[in-house]
Amino acid sequence: MFQNFDSVDALLINKKKGRSFYTGKPVYKLVFQTKLGILNFEVDEDCFHCVEVGYKGLLKADGSKLISFGKWIESPIMPVTTSELSWLQF
Repeated sequence: MFQNFDSVDALLINKKKGRSFYTGKPVYKLVFQTKLGILNFEVDEDCFHCVEVGYKGLLKADGSKLISFGKWIESPIMPVTTSELSWLQF
């Protein structure tokens, strides 16, 4: 699986909407075809609705967390440097 914000070209091949067995809350998943095989990511509702099956783009992820996909999904999540945490006392 992905580590440290890896990226790969991807094709969105399916979108799945369901309900959590435990909480009953909606669950949204995007399914991508890549050279690494088929990858699934759970996303929020906004991300789910901003893409369509057939979209192609660069997919970036950190482990099982989708970071971005092409020009459609751009996450504000970026690695935090220690200089950005200078206010934090250890």
